[in-house]
Amino acid sequence: MKKMFKMTTSRAKRFLSKLSFNRGLIPVVTKDSRGKILMVAFMSRKSLLKTLTTGFAHYYSRSRRRIWMKGEESGFRQRVLEVRVNCENSSLLLTVEQEGPGACHTGYTTCFFRRLDPKGRLRETERKKFDPEKVYTGGLRSKH
Repeated sequence: MKKMFKMTTSRAKRFLSKLSFNRGLIPVVTKDSRGKILMVAFMSRKSLLKTLTTGFAHYYSRSRRRIWMKGEESGFRQRVLEVRVNCENSSLLLTVEQEGPGACHTGYTTCFFRRLDPKGRLRETERKKFDPEKVYTGGLRSKH
């Protein structure tokens, strides 16, 4: 197991002050340590602060209008290993250790499990790793 990324609250707040949030949010690309893109989501200042100080990925759900820790329902948490920032301080790239069989709430390892073919059709590139109806309380969530 790789070392989890964590920092003190005061250092995290200093870092947050350098970032550019759009309407209170910053986009985040999340990948695993092998480089596989798992998901794209948003963080608010508070969710990023929780991420930096706990070592577990916390995002902001625009549909639910609240902070959620990845894996809070499924148990498939994301342990943060590295945080990178783009050149304009306006987006983040997290490298995580994904717990459980996948990151996608629809049952796949990645949210990017479909490929567009030249005829305009979406083709699945992997099989489901878990049944979301059995994992999530109250059934499948439509959005993160």
